[in-house]
Amino acid sequence: MRSEPSRLAPASRVAASPAGAAGSSRRSFLARSLVVPGVLAPAALSPAVAATAAVAAAAPAGGLFAGTERLRIGVVGCGGRGTGAALLAAAASPAVRVVALGDVFADQVDSSADVLAARIGDRFECPAASRFVGADAYRQVIDAGVDLVILAGPPHVRPPHLEAAVAAGKHVYCEKPAAIDVPGAVRAAAAAARGRAAGLSLASGLCFRHDPRTAALVGLVRDGAIGRILAVQAHAAIGLPWRRPVDAAAADGTRRLRNWISSAECSGGHLVEHHVEAIDRALWLLGDIPPAVAEGRFEIPSAGRGAIGDCPARTAVRYRFADGRSLEASVERCERSRWRIEEAAIGTRGSCDLVAGTIGGRSVPLPAAGPARYAAVMDRLVAAVLSGRLVHEGESLCRSTLVAVMGRVAAESGRPVAWADVARADVARADEARGEVA
Repeated sequence: MRSEPSRLAPASRVAASPAGAAGSSRRSFLARSLVVPGVLAPAALSPAVAATAAVAAAAPAGGLFAGTERLRIGVVGCGGRGTGAALLAAAASPAVRVVALGDVFADQVDSSADVLAARIGDRFECPAASRFVGADAYRQVIDAGVDLVILAGPPHVRPPHLEAAVAAGKHVYCEKPAAIDVPGAVRAAAAAARGRAAGLSLASGLCFRHDPRTAALVGLVRDGAIGRILAVQAHAAIGLPWRRPVDAAAADGTRRLRNWISSAECSGGHLVEHHVEAIDRALWLLGDIPPAVAEGRFEIPSAGRGAIGDCPARTAVRYRFADGRSLEASVERCERSRWRIEEAAIGTRGSCDLVAGTIGGRSVPLPAAGPARYAAVMDRLVAAVLSGRLVHEGESLCRSTLVAVMGRVAAESGRPVAWADVARADVARADEARGEVA
């Protein structure tokens, strides 16, 4: 039996912008929010803002819910991340009910339903009629009377999923990255901007911005603990990604979707899918200003390096900023004997090691551990929706996605890629991508 409707007044749908307005929205978001070097100067940031996890603005007084009302959540993408996010949402408030599930694969929906039913009991209010399977499942979840939707499908489908959620007036948790290429990132940025204008909250999977230890280190660096930052290093060698067994007789598209993390067509490659989080931390250190140019250093093809799928085994990029600073970023995913993660900022008066938590080689006082970073993101989002406040992380999500995509394009093409060219990407390219991707 379907659970009783939420007593939350239904949100009006956000009208899709006409072509001209859509182009204006994309351009203004890129110019205003992503701070194109040489066009707009970054706003002055206080030390408090520097260490803050995300942007929050007060909504009209009064929450959206009374104490006994429900926050109805739908999940799009029922793998481990989507199911885990739903569990964290349920842990964030007793008002949460998980009421709709959707995925391309029926077994993913069934597995998620089993886990959620076992873990959150009667707060899993999702009968068989509200479990959707297929390429259009995301629309069915969004239209199932939910208040907030978790978008955890593969990265290549996140732009149309985000567009649909915002158009339907839903609050959103969106996994990172927001897209795998420039047209998709432009679509996601436009949708995020429309959502913010409509008062819809959006939290993202760039969860280290909610980690007290990382926020404290970033705050110290941005307050001058190592002088002026000259360069940031962000390198990772992390072994093979997960792999699910797939029937050899399955169609190519099914094989790719089952193991989308190893498919450049679905994930954008390891620099975009995985290393976007390290790139986001680097940009945070550097003041959330995008680079002027990306230069691909080299790629090692997957063949012969113990990699899986068609993503390059190793990609390395140098980003140069308009003020002379730089970011060196590389990621390697293949069979290897040594796991290595290095993230450091080098300044005029020393360095900061984000992994070790040191400045100048010495430990510094850091906050006590709070909620795990994924839990902290969901706690903040759920509390904001229930209390009527706006939490919106669309700018950092889309900015960092675009910077990662810049690096991917530079590495694949062997040519430098300028941020100004990315930010002025022809709106027609994004419009061509409007066809929904299965």
